[in-house]
Amino acid sequence: MTKIENKKIVLPILLVLIMLLLTWNIGANTLRTDFVFFIAQYLALFTAFYIFWLNKWGLKFSHFLIVAILLRVILLFASPELSNDFYRFIWDGELIADGYNPFHGRPADMLHTYFTHNEVYQTYYDDTYRRMLFHGMGELSQQHYTCYPVLNQLLFFIPASLSDNIVYNVIGLKIIVILADIGAIIFAKKIAEHLKIAVHNVWLYGLNPFIILEFSGNLHFEGVMIFFLLGAIYFTLKNNWLWGGILLGLAVQVKLIPLLLIPFFYKKLKWQNAIGFTAITLFVVLAVGGLMLNEVYLANMMESVNEYFIRFQFNGSIAYIVSAIGFEVIGWDPIMFTGPVLSTISTVGILLLALLKAHRKDLDMITGMLFAFMIYYSLTATVHPWYISLVLVLSIFTQYKFGLVWSIVIMLSYFAYSTPGFKENMVLNTAQYIIVYSVLLYEIYKYWDKKAVGIQLKEFFSSPHK
Repeated sequence: MTKIENKKIVLPILLVLIMLLLTWNIGANTLRTDFVFFIAQYLALFTAFYIFWLNKWGLKFSHFLIVAILLRVILLFASPELSNDFYRFIWDGELIADGYNPFHGRPADMLHTYFTHNEVYQTYYDDTYRRMLFHGMGELSQQHYTCYPVLNQLLFFIPASLSDNIVYNVIGLKIIVILADIGAIIFAKKIAEHLKIAVHNVWLYGLNPFIILEFSGNLHFEGVMIFFLLGAIYFTLKNNWLWGGILLGLAVQVKLIPLLLIPFFYKKLKWQNAIGFTAITLFVVLAVGGLMLNEVYLANMMESVNEYFIRFQFNGSIAYIVSAIGFEVIGWDPIMFTGPVLSTISTVGILLLALLKAHRKDLDMITGMLFAFMIYYSLTATVHPWYISLVLVLSIFTQYKFGLVWSIVIMLSYFAYSTPGFKENMVLNTAQYIIVYSVLLYEIYKYWDKKAVGIQLKEFFSSPHK
């Protein structure tokens, strides 16, 4: 074996081992309070990933898939260290297993509720396991109704129905997330093949440490939502609006945010199919939602959604600037008033983008969706790291790389978890957005095409067979 051949074997294996080691150490052994150690490891991990992706090493898609699976499975038995949301997931699942509707009450209100388990009649507070879940989720979650839609709740219920053990429940939830994430990779490959773009770009998502740590590590169900969303996009691109609508409805019942994308599906569909697509999407959303939601429970869920996306603030950009100006002018943070205004501006901006973005080739639909999320996350006051997974996954099909850049610098926001009271570092926050918006504006300037604008109402109302 020549030195060159040996190099082609040894280097990729070494990089994979480094990626596995760093992934495990970050996901299993690094406390979120130790920001410097965390960010140093993350930058090293991202560097190893990018070198591995960039060189290709002559490996097949199946070889990269094996590496992607290994990077996820290695975190299967690790308790999430960078997020405590999983305690609320398990809590909601246990409520269903105990015969309660998770949308009925706040955890703080349910703590002294009685339930029967193994023929023992006791309160949630008296049960050691459920008391651990309550304290683990943190004060913010304790005081709010659940904001997770019904399909998400059913996924929480699956492991909870089988075990009263935090470790086993975490493993069960991780299996669900990992399977969905692998499914998302497969759908991404199919979309890339349909668009006739480099399939290798799929690994900018599939091997990205940001995705692996936030989904397989921190147990965020955006990964499951992305699986359904990519499925909806794929089938719509294939002119199968029925399956497209079904999968989009399921995506919405995991996370509500895909509702923003419905107008962009219309850019691919003619009006007759758009009616059917919308009808089946709404049917799935209402049918699944009807399993647990009534008027009161829906209001409870939306109250929490409103709290998280309007009143609660974390890692915002334009919303933070508006708040800072308001504080200087009137002496207090006007987010209670500016939040709804920015939300309205975001909605109007997305609708205008959907109307004005031309659809001359299938990639235009995905590009429109990408910039819709950029509008939304630029104006919202809450941008947790895992939220921008949607930006990343849509960007891999385009020439835009700001999503990839954001998947690096978004981790600077974890500094807040290393301080008492989760106080953010505005220098790091500002640096993050200067980098992201600089790349974004440069790429818009570089790739702007006048042909990208077009209302195309005539095409929309034409026959679907033309």
